[in-house]
Amino acid sequence: MFGTLFNAVMAVALVLLAWGFAQFVLWYRWGFEELREAERHAGQPNAGYRLVVLIACLDEEEVIGATVAAIRAGTPEATVIVVDDASEDRTAEVAAAAGATVLRRRLPEARQGKGPALNFAYRSLLAGLAGQGLTVNPDELIVCVMDADGRLSPGAIPAVLSRFNRPEVGGVQLPVRIRNRRTFLARMQDFEFWGMSAIAQMARIRTRSVSLGGNGQFTRLAALKSVGDAPWSDALTEDLDLGVELTLRGWDLDMAAAEWVSQQGVEKVRALVRQRTRWYQGHMRCAGKARLLWETPGIDRRTALETTLYLITPAFVMLPWSVAFTAGLVYFAYNLIVHRMMPFDGVGVHTYYYAVFWYMLTFLPPVVLGLLYARRTEEENVVSAVLKGHVQVFYAYLNMAAGWRALGRIVLGRNGWAKTARVVETPVAEAPPVPEPSEAAPLRRAA
Repeated sequence: MFGTLFNAVMAVALVLLAWGFAQFVLWYRWGFEELREAERHAGQPNAGYRLVVLIACLDEEEVIGATVAAIRAGTPEATVIVVDDASEDRTAEVAAAAGATVLRRRLPEARQGKGPALNFAYRSLLAGLAGQGLTVNPDELIVCVMDADGRLSPGAIPAVLSRFNRPEVGGVQLPVRIRNRRTFLARMQDFEFWGMSAIAQMARIRTRSVSLGGNGQFTRLAALKSVGDAPWSDALTEDLDLGVELTLRGWDLDMAAAEWVSQQGVEKVRALVRQRTRWYQGHMRCAGKARLLWETPGIDRRTALETTLYLITPAFVMLPWSVAFTAGLVYFAYNLIVHRMMPFDGVGVHTYYYAVFWYMLTFLPPVVLGLLYARRTEEENVVSAVLKGHVQVFYAYLNMAAGWRALGRIVLGRNGWAKTARVVETPVAEAPPVPEPSEAAPLRRAA
């Protein structure tokens, strides 16, 4: 009985390994081809684009001032709108002093999530355009969503805007870097984002199915209007939900592969698991929209397939893999200590051959990604990159724990969210009180 069950678990593990390995090979090939193409041909944006940056904030006085100042310094013609979602600190004052237009929400309407806060800013933007009597081409007005701690790379804006030169593109995402990567946990997050997720996202340029994130997200106003008056949902992952909605309406999702947006990493394990729990819970709930990709006419089958696989990965790949990998690891350790041979489907396999087989399939992909990560950053050498590749296999258990926790919250009907704590990077300057804003956000005229 136990042997049959174990063989079934191992069969599932082999299927997941084969799937993951094939996906890894495709990601590596397609991703780096797209990266090299982006580095060789940066492209120039068409004239006429206008940029509006939306930042939803709840108690962000420690970071929002530097973020707004950086945007204003790098792109002075951009309109920066900060939504103060009923903060209890000086977020509004600090943002206004840095040059942002501040919109304040009040309880009980406030603090309902990032999506409703962004929709408030979106409606205020449209009202501001109408109030100023401005006629703006919705294909040329680009809306950027950033986190309060986000920082754009020097060439990010022109690189992103040039991707909108194709009229089919509705959204463009920037790769993410972790800025405070001095601690081991934050460095592993940078490896995860910059060395793994970024490569996968670059590969998805081929299928026009890049996943939108909550930081460094750019969308065409025309695309947002096609979704409706409230393009961002109240889902825990409103960014992923928006990307699916844009795909369902025929828009392509792209990436500016050679640039990035940086953000703070989480420096405590408990906070990281809490953050990832929210992400996975939102991801699993969004997976219910996968069937719509196949029911909606006009969606390319490659786009539908890749997006579907991405949506179902947490529930149907990561969680089963967490069980299969752990069971295999425990069983292998037991036989390594007690026996020299391990049974598999009635055939005795020497423990050492079995170990090499599992090592190659389990550790080779993250080790290769570690080497690629070392190529993309000057802060890593080969030895440390290889070590991080090995550590990543076990670091993934944090994501697995968050995935199971997210599933439990779904079963129990718990949908609340916890804000990620920030790390102070620069002193907060004194700022004058911010005046009460109108409901309409003005658009800064292009220089």
